[in-house]
Amino acid sequence: MIPDSDLEVLRSFDGRGNVTLSAYLCLDTPQRRESAYNEFAQQMQARLDECASQPEIQDALGEDMEIVRLYLMTNGHRRHAGVAIFSCAARLFWRAFPLSAPISTKVTVGSRFDLEPLASVASHPA
Repeated sequence: MIPDSDLEVLRSFDGRGNVTLSAYLCLDTPQRRESAYNEFAQQMQARLDECASQPEIQDALGEDMEIVRLYLMTNGHRRHAGVAIFSCAARLFWRAFPLSAPISTKVTVGSRFDLEPLASVASHPA
């Protein structure tokens, strides 16, 4: 699970008007690990489409998307059932936390990080 001190950093993060990215990826099977980036990219494209009238937000999210792609391609996530990723490229903020329990793949963008999905992981033993 994510340490309390890190959760507090995520809760109190001030993007100063910039968009944040929260991504939860399920990695509990070899197939899901292989398809993690494609699933992320599909959901990310939907978020990009939602902000089509705001090119500056699309640009910032494009940077976040590239950071996630690089992370997933490094194999750093391969030994865990899931991963929670929090990024705000405009503020040079990046955190990735391995999760011991599977989590539904979900990508959220907004003014604050989406921490709600962590509640489902907290109910699973480590």
